[in-house]
Amino acid sequence: MKKTLPLFLVLVSVLVARAQVIVAPTLLFMSDQSRFGTFIVLNRSNTPQEISISFKFGYPESDSLGNITMQYNDSLMAAKHSCQTWLRGFPEKFIINPGQQQVVRLLVTAPQGIPDGEYWTRLVTSSTPQAQTIDTVKTGITANITFVLQQVTTVIYKKGYVNTSVEIPEISSMTDSSSVVILAKVLRGGNSPYFGKMVGSVVDRAGNTVYSGGEIVAIYPDTMMVKFAVPLSKLRSGTYTAEITLVSERSDITANDLLKVPAVEKKLSFVVQ
Repeated sequence: MKKTLPLFLVLVSVLVARAQVIVAPTLLFMSDQSRFGTFIVLNRSNTPQEISISFKFGYPESDSLGNITMQYNDSLMAAKHSCQTWLRGFPEKFIINPGQQQVVRLLVTAPQGIPDGEYWTRLVTSSTPQAQTIDTVKTGITANITFVLQQVTTVIYKKGYVNTSVEIPEISSMTDSSSVVILAKVLRGGNSPYFGKMVGSVVDRAGNTVYSGGEIVAIYPDTMMVKFAVPLSKLRSGTYTAEITLVSERSDITANDLLKVPAVEKKLSFVVQ
């Protein structure tokens, strides 16, 4: 008699570009003036996909070196900022055939009397190929492997007057084997997360820009470290000035949803031996 051992391989990703199931938008804004929202799930694979949605509170945080991880176990932050239990999706489970899409509607029912501000949660969209398993038979044992792709996007709920701010009180540098890392301490104010872009540049003593770059940032906690790595291959021995600028610009957030604040910048001189 054969024994069946179910093995579930869960692939967690916030990058949807290569996924067989596409979720859009990656940031969905709702408010006390607009309690309904929609997002689209598209199946671009060759097999029907079983889809389910759920919600989980979390936010990105950094360590002292600017390395970013997702924090899903902060009960104090959840008590103040989570809208996880206020949301319902319609439908919550469904099947999408190849090349088809499904519109999912969200309804938010926030408690009365909550303070003004932005509340958030992560929307987890799980997809599984329908009735598609990989069977391996050896000595009477069958292993059924089910691949589940979980894509994590964000739902923001705005209530009343919302505002945010950022400042950079400290900036420092450190050198590792491949780069000079500029570390900036960012303080967030207001009652909402800060969504924007970090732009970094390095100039030499003659005023020539030798390196520049940027990336999007999302500041949820009150304090966060952001980093800008400059490859040592771009630098010769000498003195340089690094400048870090935070600007509230995001191509994935509409002008009505993005909280605009003045750009802030900080400079630092460093020496390469």
